[in-house]
Amino acid sequence: MNKDKQSFESIKSKLRKLQALAEQGYKGEAEAAKKLLDKLCEQYGVSLEDVLDQEKKNRYRFEIGKGKIWLSLFMQCYANVTGNRQLRYIRETSSIIRGVELTAYQFAEISNLFFWHKNNLKKDIEQTQQLVFEAYVQKHRIFRDRSNDPEDAEEELSSQPIDLRRLQAVVAMMGTLNDNHYHKMIEGK
Repeated sequence: MNKDKQSFESIKSKLRKLQALAEQGYKGEAEAAKKLLDKLCEQYGVSLEDVLDQEKKNRYRFEIGKGKIWLSLFMQCYANVTGNRQLRYIRETSSIIRGVELTAYQFAEISNLFFWHKNNLKKDIEQTQQLVFEAYVQKHRIFRDRSNDPEDAEEELSSQPIDLRRLQAVVAMMGTLNDNHYHKMIEGK
């Protein structure tokens, strides 16, 4: 039995137990189980019947975001969950795809996996952009003139601790940037 099937069977077993508790449990237990079932189904955007029917496939719609990177990330998550190397879909808009055929379990798994990775990748991209900017400024030496700064401002800057890991990352990034340099144009009249 593959990992996907084992995971699905585990979730299915838990949902069946919750469903049994919701139907046959004492009043407080039954209500709590029903609320949890409803919450899980709403969270994953599926019905209990869909989740318990492992073979039934539906066509789903995903708002993945604009840009090739988000479609590529979605395709990686799709391949990871389904094991398929090809994805058939219809592009509804520049940020929405639809017609992705999945079981309810696969839909829930891909939704969670993709949106977690999308948020995580966005954070990494923002941090990397800042790192590239700092490396670019250092490599091309485009600093502001500090000769007019008050003396106490210079003291304040020098008293801040140096983050060696960040400094190493900036230096490493400088090595990956192109070596084009700006040269002032001399106009002759």
